[in-house]
Amino acid sequence: DRLQEAFERERRFTADASHELRTPLTALKGRIGVTLSRPRVRAEYESTLIALEQEVDRLIRLSQDLLFLARLEQGSLAFKPEKLDLNRLLVAMVDQLQPLVEAKSIEVTTDIPEGLTVFGNPDHLIRLFLNLLDNAVHYTPEGGRILVRAEGDPEERRVYVRDTGPGIPAEHLHHVFERFYRAQTDRSREGGGAGLGLAIAYEIARWHGGHLEVESEVGKGTTLTVHLPVRPPRDRSS
Repeated sequence: DRLQEAFERERRFTADASHELRTPLTALKGRIGVTLSRPRVRAEYESTLIALEQEVDRLIRLSQDLLFLARLEQGSLAFKPEKLDLNRLLVAMVDQLQPLVEAKSIEVTTDIPEGLTVFGNPDHLIRLFLNLLDNAVHYTPEGGRILVRAEGDPEERRVYVRDTGPGIPAEHLHHVFERFYRAQTDRSREGGGAGLGLAIAYEIARWHGGHLEVESEVGKGTTLTVHLPVRPPRDRSS
């Protein structure tokens, strides 16, 4: 059963990756073909180049994310942990997303005790928490709420990101950290990105010797919990 599940997961990843790559490439090819079909005025050529640049940027981001995931999974990234203040780090992440929060009139509450520290790679932990917060903002409806809470004990730190979004059906919870997986039917490319944010967050947590959990109930929201050891293991391949 485990082998069959692994084969199915790889098959789904291959199909999804092919789709994510084929769509912008098809758009590029189509746009170029239409533009070359007859002479255009300067403004039309400029408009086409802008559209092509946007598609190329998306392909670059996608390839960079996939490469980053591959390096995390292979343990090939250099690991230089620093002692980080969780309060300062998380408050900065919330402030960075403030324009998106204000645009949707979302209430964000933080409960992050001072003095909580963790050893980790700052750039990668910033990426982890930004992915979780961005996900929460995206799926929280206008006027909704997001709670960012942290706690710790001598062994680990726990960071909770809780939203009042639509929630995730139980049958999807097991898959939400898979690459390209989208739990909701409305998680289109335009609305929900490529479906790599939670996969990257999961691998970053694992890379630090921790893990990421999800709890959700349809109609009541979702909670993502990051577990990070106070001191991550030296072996990055585990």
